Amino acid sequence: MVASPVFAQDAPEQVEQIEVRGVRGSLSQSMNVKRQSTGVVDAISAEDMGKFPDTNLAESLQRITGVSINRVNGEGSEVTVRGFGGNFNLITLNGRQMPAANVASITGNPLDQGASGTTRSFDFSNLASEGVSGIEVYKTGRAAVPSGGIGATININTLKPLSQGENRASIGAKAMKDYSGDGVTPELSGVANWSNDDNTFGVAVFGSYQERDSGSRHMSVENYQLYNWDSTSPGTFGLVDGANVTNAPAEGQLVAMPSNLGLGVNEDNRERMNGMVTLQFAPSETLTLTADATYASNEINSTSVVDGIWFARQFTDMEFDGNPVVATPIRFTEDIDGGKDFFFQNLVMAAKDELTSFGFNANWWANDSLNLRFDANMANAKSGGNGPYGKNVIRFNVAGATAGWQTMDFGLDMPQASIVVDDSVKGNNNGIFDLADVGPQVTRAISSDQESDVKQFRFDGTWDEGSDVKVDFGIGYMATEMNQLRYETEAQLGGWGVADVGNIPEGLLDVTCTACAFEDHNMSGVAGADSIAQPAGSTTIPLGSVSFRGNAVDLLNAVAPAYGFTPGDLPSVGAQNNTVKEDILSLYAMATMDGEIGGFEANLVVGARYEKTDVESISLQSVPEQIIWLSDNDFTISYGDQTEALSQDHSYEAFLPNIDFSVNLTDDLKARASYSMTLARPAYNQMYTATSIGAPGRPTYLGGVASGSRGNAALDPLESNNFDLSLEYYYGDSSMVSVGYYRKDVDNFVGTQQVSQTLFGLLDATSGAAGTVSGEAIAELEARGIEVTERNFFTMSALLANPDVFPGGADEFEEGQAFADDVFANNNVEPVAGDPEMAFEVTQPVNNQSARISGYEFAWQHFFGDSGFGYQANFTIVDGDIGYDVGADPAIDQFALEGLSDSANLVLIYEKDGLSTRVAYNWRDSFLAEVNRGVSSVRNPLFIDEYKQVDVNVSYDFSEDLTVSMDVINLFEEGSRQYGRSYNNTFFIQELDRRIVLSARYNF
Repeated sequence: MVASPVFAQDAPEQVEQIEVRGVRGSLSQSMNVKRQSTGVVDAISAEDMGKFPDTNLAESLQRITGVSINRVNGEGSEVTVRGFGGNFNLITLNGRQMPAANVASITGNPLDQGASGTTRSFDFSNLASEGVSGIEVYKTGRAAVPSGGIGATININTLKPLSQGENRASIGAKAMKDYSGDGVTPELSGVANWSNDDNTFGVAVFGSYQERDSGSRHMSVENYQLYNWDSTSPGTFGLVDGANVTNAPAEGQLVAMPSNLGLGVNEDNRERMNGMVTLQFAPSETLTLTADATYASNEINSTSVVDGIWFARQFTDMEFDGNPVVATPIRFTEDIDGGKDFFFQNLVMAAKDELTSFGFNANWWANDSLNLRFDANMANAKSGGNGPYGKNVIRFNVAGATAGWQTMDFGLDMPQASIVVDDSVKGNNNGIFDLADVGPQVTRAISSDQESDVKQFRFDGTWDEGSDVKVDFGIGYMATEMNQLRYETEAQLGGWGVADVGNIPEGLLDVTCTACAFEDHNMSGVAGADSIAQPAGSTTIPLGSVSFRGNAVDLLNAVAPAYGFTPGDLPSVGAQNNTVKEDILSLYAMATMDGEIGGFEANLVVGARYEKTDVESISLQSVPEQIIWLSDNDFTISYGDQTEALSQDHSYEAFLPNIDFSVNLTDDLKARASYSMTLARPAYNQMYTATSIGAPGRPTYLGGVASGSRGNAALDPLESNNFDLSLEYYYGDSSMVSVGYYRKDVDNFVGTQQVSQTLFGLLDATSGAAGTVSGEAIAELEARGIEVTERNFFTMSALLANPDVFPGGADEFEEGQAFADDVFANNNVEPVAGDPEMAFEVTQPVNNQSARISGYEFAWQHFFGDSGFGYQANFTIVDGDIGYDVGADPAIDQFALEGLSDSANLVLIYEKDGLSTRVAYNWRDSFLAEVNRGVSSVRNPLFIDEYKQVDVNVSYDFSEDLTVSMDVINLFEEGSRQYGRSYNNTFFIQELDRRIVLSARYNF
């Protein structure tokens, strides 16, 4: 195969008939693509028609040097190349840019349920690997390649019937056992290629169906509040008077305080269908016409329960971890008189992704020297809710007001909690947490959709009269439109204080044990909890040992009407409607020159690409009317019927040169040097024109901060100057070793500009300002010598704000959780005239950052003669000059490079006499995934812990046409972990299991 400076399927050499079978043949083919390409290109080729090296395309790509992947529920999803994540890599199908849509609400992490579709990143889990003939990863820019990929451009090739050389078909069947799911699920696929005797008309067809049952066990913390330690103000950290503090932080040191703890299990089901049809007609030797259609559908359904407790910030004992930068409490205890909510979040989630693509291509040799190509394509990607009432997420919280004394241990591999059940006030007072103690809290529903359209055409040409110079040129136009919708609804039922217990209809809840599902961690609670429990002699239960699980939809339908709500039409608490349009005109020219330098064969490619991009961003803004204080640290935003239409236009131009030089130092040794300039466009959500707001995480008087954000359609693209050097030694038909250095100098990184300002005239009911209800509440509490905690502050404010309910005002105040819960359940505090306007910390993206990313790549592929043994190994070092400072002031926004991590792969291979065996080890170091975790205004980073996985494949050819194989994926059941400024700031831990796939494939 001879690679050209344009995508391989566009090259006239593609008509050469090549048949590849087996692991060694696949690696040899991929090695030759790399060797004969200009610039730095890596490739993966199918082992045979209908047989790709891995069961998932992303998991195949991670074997390439410099490529690592993100996993969702243990399966490869998006790719990162040289430290650049999915939004900064361009994915093409047969050379055409693919639209992306992904509403990532079903990830195993309950905090992802509110996600919005904003991505440019293609989700590889939507495509079945059996329909792919090869993948090329272009790491250096070139004029003929569309822009958009700073990390890489990844091109997926499908079958072309006139290029296959023979009429063949393949049928495959798989049986998958995912040990995290139920039973065995099927996968069926078939691919066929036919052409007539004259090879002038051909058809390639592919279809597949896959079902997967899976699940996971997980722990989650919603947030860590960040403070500077002050021993003179213990109440700021939720410490009661006289609290016992062990290993206290230094004065002024940064402290991270967790908000809650949840343990959950989820059960997921996926159905994926793919279909591809390609027709080719060659009416003459000089003209080939190709028409193709692609369809992919991916439906995911999930049910889950999360058992959780919130921390009431009434801590009597607290032990810190001794971290000198960010101190975190690892053992802490609180005693809640009367009991606090002990919740069970029942979830039903469903989403559907769809991709459709229709294309036409004409390839015409005008004469022996001039080849002209025309390509047109229309593609659409959708992702959205697929559950009852069209929702992505339906959540129904049930709870008992039974969490009395509780203690937590965050110093364990998996944080744990032990609780004394107090059902004496709201419950049947039998000391056992049972159904009579449980009632409804709140129900929420989220509809989140993303749809992307791409319409594009290209006219390309190649002039090559057989001399040492070849010229490529072209013009293209692409129009894209992305629309994002999100609606969130909510209904207060019994409320956060669980006003009504024992009123859930019989048969809707089962008593289960969430903790019992965990396999890799001992979920027996906090060691020694009973010996220190209060009241003395009490017996604790571990969090997760008693769970109340039901179907969220059934609960919604049965309970909501009793509170006056319509299940499918709950009150709105948030809405988004954003559209971003981009029209891109491109021109390019590129010359390829072969010659000699000092007697060595050399190749030089010089090219340039010009692009003009017009951007239009349109948002329909729902106008918030007020922020209502619901309970101690709970708020809701009330929206009216009024909407505002906002729009912004922007245009920019880019000139993108590239130079690739290679020289054959010997017949087997090749050196390369490349320079290119590439760009990546801003993320869609960074260009929205609407302003969104978030309520404070606690009353502003006690340090809570309301957040706001708006986009900026005037953002320019990221521009990267790329430098590559590599040395490659090809010493056998399937053996090679290479080492490379790369550097990317990137300008226009998107940073954050933040201002404090008021928005929409919204008032603050929690300010504590003199002359306001909240200010009077502070005065009344202080006059009575009562500590100003979140609970007491709200309770007193509610008494004063609702004189019709509490005619005695402050004199009716009672200390204790039971009285507070009654107030929580039946009373809110709404802002009134005289309250000051609420200040929001409003962030806006701006192009204000530059960074340098550099690193080294090493790859070695070797086969030991005809022994059948071989290996494939690679290692990538990624380094950036801007990292995250975990000890920095949390009031200041930081800019840091996301996704940078070293990675390595080792694949041990044996293939001989029909037996093929591969053992693959993949490792990715820990990395920064988000600079500001998008849960609240608190500036918490999100780090992903290092990940390593071992996969095994064994196959045997019973005949030339029949192959039976077994794949073991995630052999050692590696899980995942996410954390913040400290490793003890654990946000999410997920247990995952191995998958075993038995398959049979027959060719005929």
